[in-house]
Amino acid sequence: MSDLNISSLFGVKGRVALVTGGSSGLGFMICKGLVVNGAKVYLVALPSDAIEEKVNALNELGRASGGIAEGISCDLSCKESIAALADRISQRETHLDMLISNAGIRRDPPVACDVLTASLAELQTSLWSSQQSDWEDTFRINTIAHYFLSVALLPLLAAAADRDLGDGRKGKDEGRGVVVMTSSCASMHNATNVDLTSYATSKAATDHLVRLLAAKFARFYVRVLSINPGFVPSNMNPVGQEGNIFSSLFDQVPAQRAGNEQDIAGAILYLTSQAGAYLDGISLCIDGGRILVANGQQ
Repeated sequence: MSDLNISSLFGVKGRVALVTGGSSGLGFMICKGLVVNGAKVYLVALPSDAIEEKVNALNELGRASGGIAEGISCDLSCKESIAALADRISQRETHLDMLISNAGIRRDPPVACDVLTASLAELQTSLWSSQQSDWEDTFRINTIAHYFLSVALLPLLAAAADRDLGDGRKGKDEGRGVVVMTSSCASMHNATNVDLTSYATSKAATDHLVRLLAAKFARFYVRVLSINPGFVPSNMNPVGQEGNIFSSLFDQVPAQRAGNEQDIAGAILYLTSQAGAYLDGISLCIDGGRILVANGQQ
């Protein structure tokens, strides 16, 4: 009889993970969820981020489970830096059980407006105020980096999927060898009172990239998935802080709350463990029902 024990189904103890954007927001939530459950995590962030501080906190959290963390700085806007990151991991690991490609940015138009009430002139002025470089930077991190990270680390991910676990079982049977990209529920609706056009478009591209890469990697069963969070606390979305541009919308979500680290970490544990081993090429929306009520007006 197959083992239906929760620790077997959702366990990630001893697995090797790389998490980009891991020093804050969703990325740090994901790192915590993995380390607390015994995984080895490479936390990747910008050199200017508080990498050492967050790694120390993670290693403290992982004491009981044996989970550990190590920090690496990397500029994900640069293909050469991604190649160097992959080379560094290859020198230390024979396989990579999961790539959590989470890093993301948002560039709002410098001239803001309420798209529901703005005049035609005001709307055009706001939309036109976006810089071409803002769009380029957004896609470079939110979409292109996912692509190059997945390709650069493909041999290590394939090695995890093909790993011999004994009794005729391969790593892929336990969910090993998986890419999870962070997208957004903004890719799934057109409703906002704030112009998130470049951000939402980059996330929609990410959703399609998931399916494209899943199909290309299918022969090796390196799975490719995304999570599409709604309102979750991060540097990009400071839930609870004064001036948050989305604050008026939180109570309108069916869940009537913002997301939290249990919501995010739980989804990652599902997708990257044996419990999610039969999932491939999908985008999992974690939004408390936001897209059910986003109707083009808010």
